[in-house]
Amino acid sequence: MYISTITINVADVERAVAFYTGTLGWEISNDVEMGPGMRWVTVRPVGKQTQFVLAKGFGGEEPAKVGGFSGVILEVPDVRATHAELSAKGVKFGEEPVKHPWGWWAMFEDSEGNGFGLHSD
Repeated sequence: MYISTITINVADVERAVAFYTGTLGWEISNDVEMGPGMRWVTVRPVGKQTQFVLAKGFGGEEPAKVGGFSGVILEVPDVRATHAELSAKGVKFGEEPVKHPWGWWAMFEDSEGNGFGLHSD
C-alpha cells in the first residue's frame, strides 16, 4: 500500500502545471478531460509514485480552499540546498531555512499560494 494521490486545490490549472513541471521539475503523470471545463491533471516528482491532482472544479474544490498550508511536507536531502535552488527559480519562501531539534525546516508557496514544508535531517 502507498499514497497514490494528494489533492491540491488550484485556481488556474495551467499556471499550476507550469509551476510544478517548469519550476519544480516534476512530471505530468495524467492529463485527462473529465467533462466540460474539467481535467484530471496529476503531477509528481520524476519517477515517484505519489502524485498531486491539481484540482479545479471537482473534488470539493472551492475558491476558499485555494491557498494556505497544504499539510504536505516534502522530505529533501538538504533543506538549505533545496531552498537555494528553488529561490533561484523564483519560488517564494516566507523565511530562510531554520535548524530545529528535529531537523532543518523551510516553507514555500506554489503558484496558487498553497504552502508546503521542506524537511531534512
